Amino acid sequence: MGRWAACSRQGKRNAAHCSTGRKSDWLFERFIDGLSIDKVPDMDTRGSPAPSALRLAAGGELQFHPARRALGGRTRALLLWLPGGGFTGDLPAASLASPALLAQAGADTVVLTYPRPPRDPFPAGLSVAFEALNALAHQPGRWTAGAPAALFVGGEDAGGNLAAALALMARDQLGPTLAGQVLALPMLDPRLGSASMRRAACGDLSCPYTQGWKAYLGDDARTDHPYAVPLHASRLAGLAPTLILARADHPLADESRRYGAALRAQGSPAWEAMLDDSAGTQAESTLHSFLCEATKLSEG
Repeated sequence: MGRWAACSRQGKRNAAHCSTGRKSDWLFERFIDGLSIDKVPDMDTRGSPAPSALRLAAGGELQFHPARRALGGRTRALLLWLPGGGFTGDLPAASLASPALLAQAGADTVVLTYPRPPRDPFPAGLSVAFEALNALAHQPGRWTAGAPAALFVGGEDAGGNLAAALALMARDQLGPTLAGQVLALPMLDPRLGSASMRRAACGDLSCPYTQGWKAYLGDDARTDHPYAVPLHASRLAGLAPTLILARADHPLADESRRYGAALRAQGSPAWEAMLDDSAGTQAESTLHSFLCEATKLSEG
């Protein structure tokens, strides 16, 4: 299937900056230098449950996509995925990662349909997502056919914002221990002033990103709240390893890079993978490598 080198050289250069002096370094050097996944077998899913939907008491629905590939050990990756489409669901998703792709990469993927603005601004969707994360952590074997599970969070664009906030909440509120987070072009900066936003002619009052942020933050415009705008969080230390998927030509590319740099600056392992037009193949290889190494690290 390929190696980490399948990602752009820019992604590898960014990854090479992640030196934390922690136990994770020696494991993730393998990820950075190129982890061969050609010999990893497909998972026999005959005993896995079929995708099913469950409703949460606080609202929201969970849809299950069982892993289609083994990670090479007993522990399985259980990932809570928060879909994108902007905060209000009006934007076309970039589709750098989909539930089907995540399952193919080796994650038992649970997709949360969460409340969205303008009816449900911050923190409604995040509160439901935190409840879902705790539900997965309470009974992980329900989703992994009884196998040990390493817990991940992830999401795309607005869902990436929620996933990043969940990682902060889990750390701050003694929540579930995370093995990693996967952020695909996360929406992290309501100022919308980056070079990549300007190149895409985004950021004016009629821009869907502007409208989405306004609906999500509400009249209070809580841009100083770290759970609303994780990029503005003052404490980013002590977070699980983070994989950020992005495309250089996308409006959200610059804030994706900035968040990775901010995480590394405070000692939290983070890598950005800049994908090109063959994003599906590249993303699957990169996701599989990350899940393998992060899951192995979680085993101690």
